[in-house]
Amino acid sequence: MAPADLPGNRLWSRFYVPEIHDIHPKMETSLDVLLNVLPEAARQVAALLVVPNWMMTERLHDRSTLGWQISTLPGEKVLHGYTHSLGPNWVDWLLYGHDNRSEFRALDGEEARRRIIKGLQIFADLRIRPRWFCAPRWQQSRASSAALVDLGFFGWQYKSGLETTQGDRVPLPALCFDEGERRIRIAAAHVLRSVEIARLLRGGRPFRLTLHPSDAQHPRVWAQIQSLRERLEAEGYVPLSLEEAVARWRRVSAAGTASA
Repeated sequence: MAPADLPGNRLWSRFYVPEIHDIHPKMETSLDVLLNVLPEAARQVAALLVVPNWMMTERLHDRSTLGWQISTLPGEKVLHGYTHSLGPNWVDWLLYGHDNRSEFRALDGEEARRRIIKGLQIFADLRIRPRWFCAPRWQQSRASSAALVDLGFFGWQYKSGLETTQGDRVPLPALCFDEGERRIRIAAAHVLRSVEIARLLRGGRPFRLTLHPSDAQHPRVWAQIQSLRERLEAEGYVPLSLEEAVARWRRVSAAGTASA
């Protein structure tokens, strides 16, 4: 039996990790919008996933308003790829209405390391050394993982959970509201997400609440996020940081091992 499934395990229930994805220079206003939809306690621990050189056209720097804002905000600053893109791709355009954003899915070790280091150099201008990494679309090659270990990262994020360089595999799924720009896909995802939200809350299951800049541009999606926020507060869900979630998992795992 997995530690998270232990009967009566209240430690691994009714919490969420707030995350704001795709932070880049031209989203200064939308960053505030995404932060403000969260309760105050969640804003204090939210993971901020920053893209250092968005689409190779928007490089973050310390003299920008957003650069200053990121450096002063609380919460974990996460390296979210380098450009968030591998360029145009007809399959991605057909499915999502935009380019191929699986930047780290198939990179070899040399290229992954090069991109990570270039991202770290831009973060250094903000006097930030990120401890966490999240590949765009939560897809990263094994070689990318090895590069992250070599470069001293604490952990990285998958859609299904978190993983640390110390061997933790934390089952903390991402609840995502961003499905690209195709209307039919957005509509279908809205229905499926309602089912997923009901399942999570019915069991008091912990998860990661992941917000993207495009979320606020779709009224039905935004209403769903606002409704979820109200339910989380009403049902006693507590926001935790990435580090707090890992620490809690270690306590749950230790208790599960001891009782086995």
